[in-house]
Amino acid sequence: MKHQISGENIQGKVILYKNTLEVRLDEKTVWLSQKQMSELFQKDVRTINEHIKNIFAESELTSKSVIRKFRITASDGKSYETTHYNLDVIISVGYRVKSLRGTQFRIWATNVLRKHLVDGYTINEKRLKAQQNKINELQNAVRLLGNIVLLEGVSDEAKGIVQIISEYWRALNILDDFDHQRLSSPKGTRKSKYKLTYEEARNIIEQMKRKFRDSALVGQEKDKSFQGSIGAIYQTFDGKDVYPATEAKAAHLLYFVTKNHSFVDGNKRIAAALFICFLQKNEILLTKDGYKRIDDNALVALTLMIAASKPSEKDMMIKVILNLLKE
Repeated sequence: MKHQISGENIQGKVILYKNTLEVRLDEKTVWLSQKQMSELFQKDVRTINEHIKNIFAESELTSKSVIRKFRITASDGKSYETTHYNLDVIISVGYRVKSLRGTQFRIWATNVLRKHLVDGYTINEKRLKAQQNKINELQNAVRLLGNIVLLEGVSDEAKGIVQIISEYWRALNILDDFDHQRLSSPKGTRKSKYKLTYEEARNIIEQMKRKFRDSALVGQEKDKSFQGSIGAIYQTFDGKDVYPATEAKAAHLLYFVTKNHSFVDGNKRIAAALFICFLQKNEILLTKDGYKRIDDNALVALTLMIAASKPSEKDMMIKVILNLLKE
């Protein structure tokens, strides 16, 4: 294709089937008039016009987005505003016309489409195979970039951006693993320093009520299910803990108290309060650097997510909590 610049529009010549066709290139597409399409497909203008009418009538395309008027100079030397149609219309007409040229066009278009599909699949297949390696490389790069905050001569803005990426990288990984159902359960801390009893749990609830001046309905048990939730995190099978890791006990405590809905009011707040108190008593609420393993917003989101989850999603909810607790 050879281009010639003319005013604000680009004129081009396309050699198709050993014939040269003047085309107009604008807005990253090709524009032809009905007369030019008549020449391209070797059908009279009335036939081309009929096909275009049917394309719009059948809502295959909408006229507003595929039609433009360009001023052209006719054989009489005068300029006229002439309707042009973009490549979408040209292709649609090409698949409708019945002529040798139309058949040639369809063969050409189909071969081009097939090539794009095959090449595109091959490229995407290679990309998928390389995706995991790229993710690993990017993770390593982020870890290395984290060292930038220790360097002198680096702007505070650059340090801030790197710090944010580094801090949220684990959360982004957890979301990706959640979407692809590949979350695993971290081993966690095996030795617990504190055992939660029903009496201690009631004491935490009463302190919370006084702190927030809650009504008498908050923490009022509807049945014996709350005692069952406390006991469940310490259940054993064949002499061994069902949930041996302290983090696993904490995760199930949050899940059971939230889902069992044992109280007339305050179920989610009570579950979250017991959860953080359990973590604090077992000295795993904070990281070694003194940061909360699960911050306020994450705690709210987790509790609400558990409350809205289906019973069949329990294992996934527990894995999310465990991965957030992982240091």
